[in-house]
Amino acid sequence: MQLTMDLESSAEILGTSPEDFLEFAAREKLEGLIKLNGDWRVSIFTLAKLLNTSPEILLELLEDYALGQFLDDVEADEFFEAEAGSQIYQSYLSESQQ
Repeated sequence: MQLTMDLESSAEILGTSPEDFLEFAAREKLEGLIKLNGDWRVSIFTLAKLLNTSPEILLELLEDYALGQFLDDVEADEFFEAEAGSQIYQSYLSESQQ
């Protein structure tokens, strides 16, 4: 389970560039940023705090966004059966709510 995001995705969520986000983080002495193997990672808890929301809501929004991207990707797939996909998705939703 990853609890951090890459710098580019984090900056995109915040509506800024990675460079501007790093400048902001340094200026505000923001906690939750770490550099691993030369790559910056941002804690989802830090992102949630910046967005004035909970980590759970942030993760739900990110999951919904990723699902939307997957749906867009398969929309033009001639082998995709929308009804079957919808039924599978609904079964996952009901399992996750139990």
